[in-house]
Amino acid sequence: MANADGVTGTVREIDATMLELTKTVANFGVPKGLGGPLNGLKRAVGDLVAHLEMSQRRS
Repeated sequence: MANADGVTGTVREIDATMLELTKTVANFGVPKGLGGPLNGLKRAVGDLVAHLEMSQRRS
């Protein structure tokens, strides 16, 4: 399970970094053409965190 803990830590760091990026972009505005890819990235990170949490609850 140690390997899973490492993955969990990495995903949590990515999620925290994504939150910080979102706040920074909100302060300065989204550059033209970056809105769609940024939203897709935020959804992908959220999906990854949710999937990991569900997997941990099952085990």
